[in-house]
Amino acid sequence: MEKASGTLTRLNRSEQPRTIVCHDMMGGYLEDRFINGSSDPTSYTFYHWSIIDTFIYFSHHMVTIPPFGWINAAHKHGVKVLGTVITEHKDGEAIWNEVLSSSEKTKKFADALITLTKFYGFEGWLLNVENKIQAEDIERLQFFVRYLTNGLRNDVANSEVIWYDSIIHDGRLKWQNQLNEENQLFFDCCDGIFLNYNWSDESLGSTREIAARNGRLKDVYVGLDVWGRGCPGGGGFNSIHALERIRKFDLSVAIFAPGWTHENFGASTFEKIENIFWAQLTPLLYVHVPIYRNESFATSFCRGYGRSLYEFGESDQRQSFFNLNLQNLQISVPSLHLKFTYKDIPEPPPKSASNKRQQPPECTFETPFEVIKVQGKTITFLPKNLITLINRTDFCSEFSYGGGGCLQITTIHPQNYHRLFLTHLEFSEDVKASLIYRESEEVLANTENRTRAPTLVLINNSNNTSNFLQANETFQLDTRWRKSYYTPNLRTINEIAVAFSYEGRHYLGELKIEPVRHFFNPLLRLT
Repeated sequence: MEKASGTLTRLNRSEQPRTIVCHDMMGGYLEDRFINGSSDPTSYTFYHWSIIDTFIYFSHHMVTIPPFGWINAAHKHGVKVLGTVITEHKDGEAIWNEVLSSSEKTKKFADALITLTKFYGFEGWLLNVENKIQAEDIERLQFFVRYLTNGLRNDVANSEVIWYDSIIHDGRLKWQNQLNEENQLFFDCCDGIFLNYNWSDESLGSTREIAARNGRLKDVYVGLDVWGRGCPGGGGFNSIHALERIRKFDLSVAIFAPGWTHENFGASTFEKIENIFWAQLTPLLYVHVPIYRNESFATSFCRGYGRSLYEFGESDQRQSFFNLNLQNLQISVPSLHLKFTYKDIPEPPPKSASNKRQQPPECTFETPFEVIKVQGKTITFLPKNLITLINRTDFCSEFSYGGGGCLQITTIHPQNYHRLFLTHLEFSEDVKASLIYRESEEVLANTENRTRAPTLVLINNSNNTSNFLQANETFQLDTRWRKSYYTPNLRTINEIAVAFSYEGRHYLGELKIEPVRHFFNPLLRLT
C-alpha cells in the first residue's frame, strides 16, 4: 500500500468487530503437521495475519491440537490460536454420555484440555458439539463450558473459548444461524459464539439486538463459509457480499475454510488467487498492530516456504522447503491494488430432476490488471491491454536474502512511499535500523541509480513526527545484495515504509530496527 492510496484512520481495537479465520484444509494435519517442516513448497499457508484476530485450527478429530508452525506464525503477528473439540453423530453422543456422567469426569476432561492448551502454548478452543445431548445432561454441559472457560482465564493469557451454534437448550442438534433463546445459554458460559452460515439479514438483526442488550456485540462471530454452502453470496470471490452484510450489523465474523484458494484451484495459482481473495475483504477487516517494547523488530519477509532455503543471499543446496516456523513478519496491508473493479456473478442454476446441479455458471471478475473467469474449479486470467501506473508491493519467490523469498517493490511514482508495517515499536534508548536490498537488471543498467540507497520512512502517529531517513552508509555484500544503515531519532514508531527515488523494480531482503546495544552486540539478539 502506498501513501497515495489514502490516509489511515486510527481505531480503538476493543471497539471494533473481530475476525476469526477457521482453517479447514482437506481435513487438516497435512504437511503442516511436521515440526521441522517438509520439502513441499506448494503446501497451503496463510500470511494475512494483520487483518485477523484469532486463528482456529480445525479438523474432524475429537481433539485437534494446532501444529507448532501455525502457533508460532500466528504469535509472531499477535494473533491468538485455538484448537478444536468436535464430536459428531452416534460416536459423539457416546462420548458426551461418558464425559457428563459425573462431575468428576466432566472436570477431568476440561482439565485435560487446559493442560494441553498450556503445554502447547495456544489460547483456547472452539467447542463444536454436532450430536444430540441428553436433556438431563444440558446443565452439566453448561458447567463444562463455564469451567473450561474460567480455568483458561486463570491459567492462560488472552484465553478464548468459542461455542459453535449447533445444539440447543433441550439437547437437540438444531443449527439456529442466529443468537436466540435456544442457544444463548451456552453463549453465556464462554467468550463467544460461532454462528452457522445460513443466516439472513433478519436473523442478524435479531442477533444484534440480543447481543447488544447483553453488552456482548463483538462476541458474536457470524459464520462465512468460503465454499458457499448456504452462505449468502455463495462464498468464493464473492465472500465480500456476506462480510458487508455482517459488518452492517457491527458483528464479528468467522471466516471458514479460506483454504478454498488452494484446495479448489490447486497449488500452481495459489499465491495469485490468495492475494485476490483477501484484497476484497481487507477494507472491512481492520488492521491490528503488534506491540514491541525494547525488542528488536526484524524480518526477511519469508512466508515459510520456498523453492530453496537461502542464508545471507546464498543457497548451497537447491532444496525446496515448507516450514511455518520459518515464516517471518509479513507486511500489514498487502495486495489492495487487486480490488475488483467489476464483477458479474450469475445466479446458480436450479437443481435438475435428478437432484444434481447443472454446470456451475461462469463468473467474471476484473482487477485493474486482468479479467478473471471462474467456473467451478477452472480459473482463467486474461491480461488487459493497458498499463496500470501504480506503485506495488509484491512477494518475490525467485530469490531471497534469508528464507524463501523477498519483497518486490515496483516504483512508478517515486514521490510516494510504500507502506510496509503498521505497528507499535517503543524503545527506552536510541535505535539503529538497516535495510538489505538489491536492484533489478533494468535499474542496474542505469549507472546513475546503482548507488542510491532507499529512503527509510518511520512515523510516530501520536505526535505526527516523520523520519525520512537517508542511509548513513551502504555496503556491498558478498552477493548482489547491498546493506544500508540508518539512524532514527524516534523512540516510538507506528508506521514503517520505504521509498525509492527512481522508477523500477527493487527488492527488500531484510529490515531491522533494534536498540543500539543489540545493534553493536549481536549476541543480545538471541536473548
